[in-house]
Amino acid sequence: MTAAATGLIPQWSYSRLKIFEKCPYQLWLQAGEKRSTEHVDMTAADRGTIIHTEAEEFVNGKGAFTKHLAKFADYFADLKVQYEAGTVVLEEDWGFTIDWEPCGYWDDDVWCRMKLDNFIMTAFNEKGDVITGTPTDYKSGKKFGNEVSHNQQGQLYVIGSFFRYPSLEIANADFKYLDHGISSKPKQYTRQRAMKFLKPWDDRAKRMTSAIEFPPKANKINCRWCPFGPQKGDSSCEWGVDG
Repeated sequence: MTAAATGLIPQWSYSRLKIFEKCPYQLWLQAGEKRSTEHVDMTAADRGTIIHTEAEEFVNGKGAFTKHLAKFADYFADLKVQYEAGTVVLEEDWGFTIDWEPCGYWDDDVWCRMKLDNFIMTAFNEKGDVITGTPTDYKSGKKFGNEVSHNQQGQLYVIGSFFRYPSLEIANADFKYLDHGISSKPKQYTRQRAMKFLKPWDDRAKRMTSAIEFPPKANKINCRWCPFGPQKGDSSCEWGVDG
């Protein structure tokens, strides 16, 4: 039987982990108490959702090519051809148990959740199993200043790729910055190299999903964009620091 997380927030994702490590109390308010965030300006997030939907629907043949994709016209045209050939999967929801076994995104024993914009299968063995692939994430926001965070996200997606595809030998983490027409230099990982990073991720995630206390880390920087803080939020956090 698969073990289960023992904390008050037993499922994690990259975004949840980032919040937890920045300020555990913010994560508790958001994912534990589930306080409303309706007051938050979602303009940028909504725009990102629209662009991701447009990209998916163009590639799968359900939608037209849009201006938001224009700086990657050749890329998306080629991706469409690969999708039709069956070597690309789009907007997959990946779930993993606490033992890193693949499971459904909403299964009772899901522990880790990842959502990829696409996964490109680029090489196969004689049995037809994928041995080289590229997990890809589209970014509609800024690139500069987010390099470390995006590199970590790519690393996590690579680890997930190796568990998702047992035959995979090489994974290339890739990011497409759609607003800027900039493609990251794909970072290549062998299975052996990727697994060297597994324990640190596992330790960080288990620290979050075993937590029963969520102390605040209030300061001007952490509170600046907090949806519950006094600067850009609703001031409902009693520990919030004003700028």
